[in-house]
Amino acid sequence: MKKSYIITLTIAGLCTGITLSSFMLKTAGMHPSSTGAPGEWTCANALTGCHANATITNDNTNIVNTLTYSASDSSYVPGQTYTLTLKALKSGITKFGFGMVALQNSNTANTGTFVITDANRTQIISGTGALSTRKYTTHKTNGTPAVSPGLGQWTFNWTAPSANVGDITFYYASNCTNNNGTAAGDQLYLSSFTIHPFSGTSIEEFVKDEAFQSILNPSLNELILNYELLKECELSVSLFDAQGKMIKSISSPNQPAGEYSDHINLSMDLGTGIYFVHVNINDQTLTRKIMIQ
Repeated sequence: MKKSYIITLTIAGLCTGITLSSFMLKTAGMHPSSTGAPGEWTCANALTGCHANATITNDNTNIVNTLTYSASDSSYVPGQTYTLTLKALKSGITKFGFGMVALQNSNTANTGTFVITDANRTQIISGTGALSTRKYTTHKTNGTPAVSPGLGQWTFNWTAPSANVGDITFYYASNCTNNNGTAAGDQLYLSSFTIHPFSGTSIEEFVKDEAFQSILNPSLNELILNYELLKECELSVSLFDAQGKMIKSISSPNQPAGEYSDHINLSMDLGTGIYFVHVNINDQTLTRKIMIQ
């Protein structure tokens, strides 16, 4: 008599798959729609088939999870891009995972756009079922090992929606795995971080955008900035090449009002190509594109 066998493969950690057919998807990132955000399960729910015996801890006191958002006042300006760094700190853990989604507080709709800056370690995935319109940033397999003893860490960008949609909350879950070869015994930490529309002064109150000039002088290896500050502010300037490599960065924490013509020595030869000047004034950014032919 012939016998048939069904073989399943159980893998530890990081919302990994239960069956061989789903192994590649689940080991490369979180299960879709499992951050614990409104309307979502977590990886510890039996329906996801990932970590049914994991412990779940709400961690909004930042015992394990810490999210750093690049606007110091936790605000957003429509259309602007911000940098987020998520850290999961847990002693003795060697393998971590995470998932994050950004939702409008008013209606829990997906909002903004995640931008991957480290494609080797992070990725964007879509939600599932009724939540298929939600977009998540999560780890890849290469993003699971600890970056230092007991520390998981990931950095990526997020571009705010094109219009003011009110308060926005980032919901995120980290998975501190025991890496024991089973789907049981891992630890999930759920957190959230809320940002609000920028309501302070506009950049035009500090500097006239259209009058801000940036010039590259390749013969002298100089960046020349001509501008007028209307009031004292914090100002920093960064020059990037077309590949995103920073060439020069300077900052002035207390720049008085007045007219300026700054000549910034670059200490290197500039070749032909496109360059970008980013001028940050009180957490708002002007960008200028310059071409050297």
